[in-house]
Amino acid sequence: MGRISFFPLEVLGFFFVFFFGELLHMVYGCSEGNAIVGLISPVNESIWEHLKMLFVPGLILLAVELFFCKEVPVPTLIVGKTLGIYVMYATILGGFYFYTLFIHHNLIVDILLMALAVALGQIISYNVVSKLNVSRAAEWIPLVILIFLGAAFVLFRFIPARWEPFRDSIAGGYGTN
Repeated sequence: MGRISFFPLEVLGFFFVFFFGELLHMVYGCSEGNAIVGLISPVNESIWEHLKMLFVPGLILLAVELFFCKEVPVPTLIVGKTLGIYVMYATILGGFYFYTLFIHHNLIVDILLMALAVALGQIISYNVVSKLNVSRAAEWIPLVILIFLGAAFVLFRFIPARWEPFRDSIAGGYGTN
């Protein structure tokens, strides 16, 4: 396979994460509640479940970049992409709870917030990868964080916490009710 430069993949990655993430929003409903599909897509309208819309495409993009971007050291790429995913989460969580203090939940604002989150995550990822040189030993920390987050999505899919981020904003319940 050929090499692809990191910057163009980060730009294309914005569109991939955004559009694939938005597509994931509908997959669970179209699958008629398939439990396996529920592991990678939102099963309700909670903010926690919607974070899957960033996690799954973010991991796929990381795998693609690991395969094609040979000029980027693997540890640096893993650290950059992990930080990018966490910036996306912070933007979604902070932005959602901030804007709903002033206006009622709004689909257009949610979509714009997701676009902003993905853009910021990609910018952070690119800057970290471009400016840092991470040692091989340091790559294990973000890998453990990503594994922990993936495990949390699986666990809370079946045993949802009774905290506000896990509450379905439409039905009011937790999990698949």
